[in-house]
Amino acid sequence: MSIEKKLESGVEKVLQTNTVVSATEVLRSKTGFGIIFAISFLESSLPLPILTDPFLMAGVLADKKNAVKLVIITTAASVMGGSFAYFGAAFFLEFILQWMTESVVDEFNSMIGSADGGVFVLTLVGAVTPIPYTIVAWVAAVVEGGLLAFIAASFIGRGFRYSVVGFCTYKFGPLAVSYAKRYIGVTSIFLLLLAGLYFWLKM
Repeated sequence: MSIEKKLESGVEKVLQTNTVVSATEVLRSKTGFGIIFAISFLESSLPLPILTDPFLMAGVLADKKNAVKLVIITTAASVMGGSFAYFGAAFFLEFILQWMTESVVDEFNSMIGSADGGVFVLTLVGAVTPIPYTIVAWVAAVVEGGLLAFIAASFIGRGFRYSVVGFCTYKFGPLAVSYAKRYIGVTSIFLLLLAGLYFWLKM
C-alpha cells in the first residue's frame, strides 16, 4: 500500500470517530456557518489555543457546495477578530506598555514603526504563517501602526491561507491536511525570509 493510501486510510478512520462525526453533523446544520464564524472570530481576537483550519476542513467536507462561502465567512470573521484585537490593544495601550520594557517598545518601533509598509509586512506574515495572528494585531496597535494597512494585509493573508485550506479540502478530501500544510509551509518560509530581509534593511 502506498504512503498516500495509508495516510488517506488513517485520516478516514479519524474522520469516522464519534467526536468528528458529531462536529461534522453540527457544521452541516443550519447553524454551521455561525459556528465557523464564531470559531474564526475567537481564534483571531483572543490568544486561545485553537485553530480554525480543522473546523474549516470539516465544514467543507460536510458541505462541499458551499466551500467558497465557508472560506469567505472564515476569512471575514478572522479579519474582524483581528481588528477587535487591534482596537482592544489600542484601548488598553497604557496598561500593555506597563508590562513591556522601554527597550522592547523601542526595538519594535525601530523595526516596524508606524509606517504602513512595516505593519503590512508584519501582519501579512502573521496572517499566513503559524505566528499567532492575535499577537501580531496587538503589536501593530502598540506601535500605532496604520489600521488600513493592517486590515488590507489581514484580508490578503487570511484569504490566501483559508483559500488554500478550502481548495485542498474540496480537491483532495481526507488528504487535505498534508497538501495544505505543504503549500502553507512553503509560503510561510518564503514570507518569513522576505520579512526578515525587509526588517534587516530597515535596521
